[in-house]
Amino acid sequence: MVHNEQSLIAKKMILESKWNQMFLERGSETIDMMKIELELKEIKNQLRRQSEFKVREELQEEDLDIAS
Repeated sequence: MVHNEQSLIAKKMILESKWNQMFLERGSETIDMMKIELELKEIKNQLRRQSEFKVREELQEEDLDIAS
């Protein structure tokens, strides 16, 4: 899971850099840049879901420790 999270973060950073470079070159947002934004949104959602999953696991472990 951590490896996947790291690769998602790396991909997010690459796409953000690409978007920024395109904006600097063109001076306005293009359709390609909008596609990048959609990819970024999906990556952020995936990262958020992974984070929520980890928190739920941690809470379940704490509940088990308390019950013991």
